[in-house]
Amino acid sequence: MKGSLFKVNTILNLYSICGINSSTMDFEYIIDSHTHWGPSITLGTHVSTGEIKRQQVETGITHVVVMPFPSTAIENNAINTRLFAETEKEKAFIPYHYIREDYDRDGFDPVPEEYYGGKWHWMRGWQDTASNYKILNDKNLPGLIEKLRKIDKPVIFEEELSFTEQFVAMADGLKLIIPHLGMLGGNPVDFLRSLKNCESVYFDTALASQDTILRFVEIIGPERVIFGSDIPFGTMKTELSKVLTLSIPDKDKELIVSGNIIRLTGWQGQCG
Repeated sequence: MKGSLFKVNTILNLYSICGINSSTMDFEYIIDSHTHWGPSITLGTHVSTGEIKRQQVETGITHVVVMPFPSTAIENNAINTRLFAETEKEKAFIPYHYIREDYDRDGFDPVPEEYYGGKWHWMRGWQDTASNYKILNDKNLPGLIEKLRKIDKPVIFEEELSFTEQFVAMADGLKLIIPHLGMLGGNPVDFLRSLKNCESVYFDTALASQDTILRFVEIIGPERVIFGSDIPFGTMKTELSKVLTLSIPDKDKELIVSGNIIRLTGWQGQCG
């Protein structure tokens, strides 16, 4: 999806709604870096390809990073395979691999080569509630960290702040993306204060307030902030408008909506 043919002049409708002058926006890509796809066992919901594409059309988002729901991936790795197969058909989809809890088994591959990144979500803990600190003392954790170092792909990493701080100290240099600016793991301001000098730690904007997003951009720079919607918990339209209406230069917005995630994943761009 390279070249002027695909430049994002297609989001005139969203610009109009948000009061944005479309003549100032000419981004080659807008990438939603955090979207769920498929069924959720615990939520009893299903995010279809059609729904994601409908929201893309509504907003002009060109590409979408898709990942399975945690509960479904924990139960059976087949959803990782199904998701990748879907991205082979839908070239606007960029696959992430859910890092399952059986990381101590022989031959475990946390992020296979065909995926552009991984998702770590309350590993062996209480989903969206509490981290399992025993993981940090697991004799197999250093081996998993070493595998992730060699793979050198970004990992969306969601845990409590204290767990995150200890993991970052153990895994210095790993490319971690903290979703929601840390909102589900604690107070985003505490995450910012603690991790602002950790250059390999990034933050996605999904579900965060615009004021908090701006604070992160001002303190750590636009190079470490990444746009995401967290469908189905957020919508592309609402979450993208928070970024596009920030009082920052367009070049900084472009880093947030595409440049940073392209740099981290090594994604080369292809037509949807």
